[in-house]
Amino acid sequence: MAKRTIAGSRVLLTGASSGIGRALATQLVAQGARVLAIARRRERLEELAQQLTAALGRLEILAGDITSAELRDAALACARERLGGLDMLINNAGSGAMGPFAEATAERLRQVMDVNFFAPAEMIRTALPLLKSGNRPLVVNVSSVLGHRGVPFCAEYCASKFALQGLSESLRAELVPSGIDLLVVSPARTDTEFFSQAIKGEQSRWPKMRGTSSEFVAARTLSAIRTGRHEIVLTPGGKLFVWANRLFPRLMDSLVARYT
Repeated sequence: MAKRTIAGSRVLLTGASSGIGRALATQLVAQGARVLAIARRRERLEELAQQLTAALGRLEILAGDITSAELRDAALACARERLGGLDMLINNAGSGAMGPFAEATAERLRQVMDVNFFAPAEMIRTALPLLKSGNRPLVVNVSSVLGHRGVPFCAEYCASKFALQGLSESLRAELVPSGIDLLVVSPARTDTEFFSQAIKGEQSRWPKMRGTSSEFVAARTLSAIRTGRHEIVLTPGGKLFVWANRLFPRLMDSLVARYT
């Protein structure tokens, strides 16, 4: 994958109003990128835009639901008009759900899959014509270590991230002739609003681990963009989790079953 600079890059970023997305927007603008930030909460976006414009540089914003085809079309139109094109698409918006799968509703499954898989997949498809004319174009999909290994009471979330992982691996090869690179970022637990915003149900007894900061995840993501990485798994614990599952899947099956 090609190395690239952040300064001057034209970036479309989803899920930018809080957490990892907000940290990405801040660090991208600080490093000279031109960013169109998308999120549902307009007031959060306007606050962020005011802060960054005063301290670092201009941030373009667009409020709306990324699961809407109309919003995705509007986002690409804004990228053309306000940024003059697109070099980088960062699919960061995400939704979580916790609780027993058997007791959940079909609506919960569809909601999580819509936000975490269908929206980024269609955002990529919609953005491809514009990305093809970009400078060293790149798609970044923010996934999770739970896209490598499922755990109890997170079935819908894990399924959505596994799907995103599979899509990313397929597209990485498929997009080579178009000159478009693809990076997958797999954080472990991160200190964000994710858990407070997740659709709640009964949770497992999986031990609570200290999370990393959104700023750390954003910094590592931008480093991976600059150095041309294909995929990064963040934190030593996250890497251990993923590799233990690859090397000792039956042991991991037994381990996670203890926390149901």
